[in-house]
Amino acid sequence: MRKNWFYRLLFSYMPVFIAVCVTLLLITFVSVRQLSDKSAIKSNEAVVRNAVQLIEQSLRAIENAMYDTVSTDARVAAFYNGSDPSYAGAYPAALALGNLKSRMPLVHSLYLYRPEDHTVLMPTSISRLESFPDQAYLERVYNSDRRYTWGDLRPLDETTLAGKRADVVSLSKISDLRTTGLLVANIDVSSLQTLLSDSTDTSTGYLEITGADGAVIAHTSGAEARAGQQERKKLVTAEMPYTGWKIEGGLLQPGIFGWVSQVLYVSVSLGVICVASGLVWMIFVTRRHYRPVETLVRQISVFSAKRSAILSPVPGKRDEFQTIGLALDSLWDQSNRLSRENEENRRFRKTFLFRRLAEGRTAAASREALREAEQLGLWADAGMASAVVVEIDRFFVNVCRNYTDPDRQLLKYALQSAAEETVRGAGFPVWTDWLGEHRLGIMIGHRGDSAAGSQAEVPLERLRSWAEASLPFTVTIGVGAAALRIEEISRSFQTASEALAYKVPLGLNRVIRFRDLPEGGRPEIVAELQRIKEISRAFRMGEPGWREEWSLLLASMQGSSLGGEQIRHLLFVLLYHVQREMIELPAELQSAWLAESGKLEDALKEGETLGEIDAALTAVFDAVGERLLQWRESRNNRNVLQEVKTYIDANYADPGLSQAMLGDEFRLHPTSISRLFKEEFGVKFVDYVNSVRIEQAMRLMEQTELPVQDIAEKVGFVHSQTFIKIFKKCTGYTPGAYRKEKTGAG
Repeated sequence: MRKNWFYRLLFSYMPVFIAVCVTLLLITFVSVRQLSDKSAIKSNEAVVRNAVQLIEQSLRAIENAMYDTVSTDARVAAFYNGSDPSYAGAYPAALALGNLKSRMPLVHSLYLYRPEDHTVLMPTSISRLESFPDQAYLERVYNSDRRYTWGDLRPLDETTLAGKRADVVSLSKISDLRTTGLLVANIDVSSLQTLLSDSTDTSTGYLEITGADGAVIAHTSGAEARAGQQERKKLVTAEMPYTGWKIEGGLLQPGIFGWVSQVLYVSVSLGVICVASGLVWMIFVTRRHYRPVETLVRQISVFSAKRSAILSPVPGKRDEFQTIGLALDSLWDQSNRLSRENEENRRFRKTFLFRRLAEGRTAAASREALREAEQLGLWADAGMASAVVVEIDRFFVNVCRNYTDPDRQLLKYALQSAAEETVRGAGFPVWTDWLGEHRLGIMIGHRGDSAAGSQAEVPLERLRSWAEASLPFTVTIGVGAAALRIEEISRSFQTASEALAYKVPLGLNRVIRFRDLPEGGRPEIVAELQRIKEISRAFRMGEPGWREEWSLLLASMQGSSLGGEQIRHLLFVLLYHVQREMIELPAELQSAWLAESGKLEDALKEGETLGEIDAALTAVFDAVGERLLQWRESRNNRNVLQEVKTYIDANYADPGLSQAMLGDEFRLHPTSISRLFKEEFGVKFVDYVNSVRIEQAMRLMEQTELPVQDIAEKVGFVHSQTFIKIFKKCTGYTPGAYRKEKTGAG
């Protein structure tokens, strides 16, 4: 028999072992390489830093010595003040140059230039400019703007000052202010290379200085490296701020990386040997431990050969454990398939039947529904029953946002189980199922009179308290009217849903019974609509009275027989009126309102109680009201317009109240009053005067029995017909109809 499982076991972890070992070797190789690179960079940075400091100190010393000579040595000054063209006359100055050169070993040559007679003085000779070997450089630097800085590399041939060819860098300084004479110093770059060589190990590293023109001034690498025969690796490049040159530092590859590569190759070789040894040991141990398994597999194979083809492995692919797996899977599937299918069908039929009863689709076949319920082990006899709907509070706002779908299903299962145990524990048959994402339907059976039905509702309060204490949410329970027959249970579910609609004015976390709801027809909402208009107007005008009117509107809705949907419709009317009022204001204020009004719409749709809606509306109105206040305070004529508004409020009864009258009173142009009034308060001057007069007329109609003609005169209208027309336009009622409505309400 082939050792299939032996090789499976062996090759299951051998690739992992090899991969881990190879990975560790690669990590070691890369880590050592990176460490060596970082170490080389740090050491080269230090070498370059020291080389820059050494070169710049040496060149600064030369420049300082030149400055001291031209500023303090009288012999140099005498050279420029004299006119003797012979060397004997300039000998003291030549002696000064010789002393200066002897103090500076890096200097290749020195000379003074006297522009008056184009004379050039060297430590050992004197000549005219036209016969001077370095004439080209001297003329170029004398006319250049950069003559006082260190120049780039330039060659000097055998005919030059020191009698031998050399590559130099030069610095010129003014030696006489009167004649703008120059002192020129030439530095042999070979001396700079000597300084660089003293700064680094030339066998493993190199340094190279380049000028502003890119030419190499000095370097430490040999001819092989310069010719490209020896590989170099640049690591550091730095600027030399004093001279404007650049210095580059790096490694000569065969030097420092030779021994590193040798160490790495030896380490990798040792690692490969260790991996091979580990593989041999792994094979030996696996083979030894597989022997008991091999014996057992042989016995299983002999037994499997006697079984049917169903239990036999696939021909040509013999597997020691496949036969056992097939046999166990077959037996397990056959024993559980029917029970699982039966349970799934039972659950589906139960849910389907419950919803048929709740939706009223069983009237023509109620007997069949009862028999089906009995087959499913459910209660559904022909006695009295009550429908209950349990709704999870703030389900979409809190529960869906804070819990995943599996967690929500678990919480719903806990609530359903608690409902069944609570009602069943009180001695009543119960049947539950979910009617929606967040609504649990409950059918409670009770035989007898209505008292038994009331007793069946007692466990619901315990269920509510348990949910509040044990679950991360509360529930509101709607109890429907009792159904005398199973065909009427859908009506009970409908009334339970109607009871739940009243949780908006009544609040969450409570039991709401349909029989406790107020009776009667459609409630009158005339007063609420008038209050909505007043809230909208006061809010737009920036009057604080809107808060009091809003509180009265809340109290009115709280104490009325309005349901949840009716309250939402009424509040959407408020939103519409405020929107209309805000249109009268400038665009910037309309934008502020539109930016916040979306929050109000969300609150009206998602808010489940008046308290939540109140908090959202007050917050938005406060924010927009603050913007309105800031805008009004920013207007230049606000104080004057406030005085105009106060004057109107106090003198509304004057029939002569007009723009011309106010213009004389406040020294404003009559036509500008209406425009400024519109910009400040968002309403026309005439409309505001009429609104104040109509508001006072409404108060007189409610509190007095004066005739309409007298009331019109008291509020400033000369003609009663004009008063009636404007009154109906503002209120929607004629004065007589309004007084009748209020008197009847009283």
